[in-house]
Order: sequence, then C-alpha cells, then structure tokens
Amino acid sequence: MTDLDSRDKLVRAASRLFRRKGYSGVGLAEILTEAGLPKGSLYYHFPGGKQELADAATRWAGRQIEAVLDQTFGAAPSFEAGALAVCEAMAAAVSAGAHVPACPVLSILQAVPDEPRLQRTAEQVYGRWTDCIAAHAARLGRPAPREAAFSLHVRLQGAWVIAFAQQSATPFALLAQELRRTL
Repeated sequence: MTDLDSRDKLVRAASRLFRRKGYSGVGLAEILTEAGLPKGSLYYHFPGGKQELADAATRWAGRQIEAVLDQTFGAAPSFEAGALAVCEAMAAAVSAGAHVPACPVLSILQAVPDEPRLQRTAEQVYGRWTDCIAAHAARLGRPAPREAAFSLHVRLQGAWVIAFAQQSATPFALLAQELRRTL
C-alpha cells in the first residue's frame, strides 16, 4: 500500500465516522480501526492529530459535494432546474445507506470552541459551495446570483440538518416539491 493509499483511507474513514458520530464522538483508535491501519500511519500523515485529520476529511468531503453541485448545475437548463437536480441528488445520496449521514461540515462544527482551525475550515468549505452555486447562477442568467446561491445553500443545509435529525430523506423530498413549483 502506498503512502497516498494510507492517507486516503484515513481521510475517508474519518469522514464517515465524523458524519455518523460527530467530531467529539470519534476517537483516533476508532478511526484507525475503521481504516485498518496502524497508529503510526495517523501521525505520519497527520502530525497535527485529530484536528488536522478532521480538516482534511472535511475538505475532502466538501470537494465531493462541490463536484455534485458542479455536475448537476452543469447539466441544467436553468437555475431552478439545477436547484431541483441538486436537491434530488442530495436526497439520493443521504438515503443511499441505512443511516442518513450528517453534513461533513456540520459534523465538525460542535468542536469549534475548542478547535478554532475547524471554524475556518467550515467557513471555507461552505464558502466554496456557495461560490460554486453562484457561478452557475450567473452562467444561467439568474438575477442576483450570489443571493440566489446563498438562499439555496441555506435551504439545502436546513433540509440536511432535519434529514439527519429525522434519519429520513423526507426534508429533501419536501424541498424538491417546493422547487418543482418554481419550474
């Protein structure tokens, strides 16, 4: 196994566990067990420990979501159609497993008082998502693209929080129903 493979395993395992249990609910030993790696590999790749790993895991998952935003909006004929497609894609993603995972950013936010670096991570990842949506809104001729992007981001995030709380994709289905009315 290469160093990159080990690092990737750690990042993915941490992302899964943080999204399931939250930052404080996951220990380093559990991440190593989930990744199937020895303790030394964690500090080799992440000398800053859990906080550095959480930063990397959140940014990795953030890029995955940004790719979904780009792909769905990229194929959309209008901002409204893109918003609906994103909502449907998110609903499918959160309902794909037996457990609705938390948003990868939300899963680290409860650590912010003790881990200020993670607040910056959260701000940057959320900012990238809004920027991505805004770029597509502008490309698709949506008036006030930044405001439209922020509004959609807030609505999607709200649906995700409630979906996590309910362990159901229903909030995304309800948001999709509302978005369909705008088409």
